[in-house]
Amino acid sequence: MKREGGFIYPYVLAAILFFLLILGAMTIGFQKELRSTELTISFYKKQQLFRVGASEAARTFHRLCEQQQTHIHTEEGRVTLKKITCDQKKKRIHMLVRVKTKDGLSDERELVLNWKTREIMKWANRE
Repeated sequence: MKREGGFIYPYVLAAILFFLLILGAMTIGFQKELRSTELTISFYKKQQLFRVGASEAARTFHRLCEQQQTHIHTEEGRVTLKKITCDQKKKRIHMLVRVKTKDGLSDERELVLNWKTREIMKWANRE
């Protein structure tokens, strides 16, 4: 492996450097994939929390008109339902649904529900 002068043969050194280059590229690729996977999982957790908020609002909309805010704690994070308006004549409730995952991701959307049919009339990102 060594010449008489104590130097490593150039092709052995090149092979070692090439191997380290490949190993470094693989490590960087794995790190990018892991980050992408973490973002995907956080997105689905956030969507699950929005579903929990919408179903809770449809289930307990009579209480929501009486309360200003309702908090729901789940395994994925926290949902906050905040009443904006409660229209008795049109039988509608307008609220803000805020979610925060345990990973720190947060988002909010507007929700308008019909009291009689319990259908969602508006479900949009807050602008």
